[in-house]
Amino acid sequence: MDKSLKFIKIFVVLSILSTSIKSQAQNNIWDSVRISFREKPTFYVAFHNRNTVVNVQKTKLYGIVGGFDFNQKIKLYLGIYGFVKPDKYLFTNHPIAGKDSVYQSINTKNISIGADYTFYTNKKMYLSIPFQLGIGSTQYKYWELDQNTLIKKDNYLTIPIEIGTNAYVKILPFAALKGGIGYRFSIGQKEVNRLTSPYYNIGLALLIGEGIQFFRNLN
Repeated sequence: MDKSLKFIKIFVVLSILSTSIKSQAQNNIWDSVRISFREKPTFYVAFHNRNTVVNVQKTKLYGIVGGFDFNQKIKLYLGIYGFVKPDKYLFTNHPIAGKDSVYQSINTKNISIGADYTFYTNKKMYLSIPFQLGIGSTQYKYWELDQNTLIKKDNYLTIPIEIGTNAYVKILPFAALKGGIGYRFSIGQKEVNRLTSPYYNIGLALLIGEGIQFFRNLN
């Protein structure tokens, strides 16, 4: 497991470096940013998901974001994230509150500000680099073996930082197939640091703002 995580870390870093080099070759980043901010922004809403690993168990982080799109080049947004339904896992020989065996669940919630820079586009495909910085909490709960009786819960301040790469292929004016990889750093006490891990996402991206504009143009 450790070797695979190291490989994913190296892959993420190399992919980010390579896309950065390509973007600089394509055009001047700062010029494109400056030009984009001169354009009138459009409001957009989107759903995010992250497939990641917590305590060697696969889990999903969900979020909803809203913000402004500048010239389909730069997105600035605010997002709310969390595990929708955290699973419970059995721990043995791990005494908590005088118990030898307990069930543990981990949940994390946060709000984040983010930016997404699109460095490559063609007719139906575009590639982007997202970055997020947030603040929130991570909660550990411990349960009796019946999984219903709560023994104790602990809350920890959490500062998540994310960076990665995304690829979109438009299949409709308001929908695209999406795939991406990245790394989510969870900064805080040791219980929080354990949530630091690579992530990937794949699925359908609904471009709600563009969908509203599309149907408006039909009328």
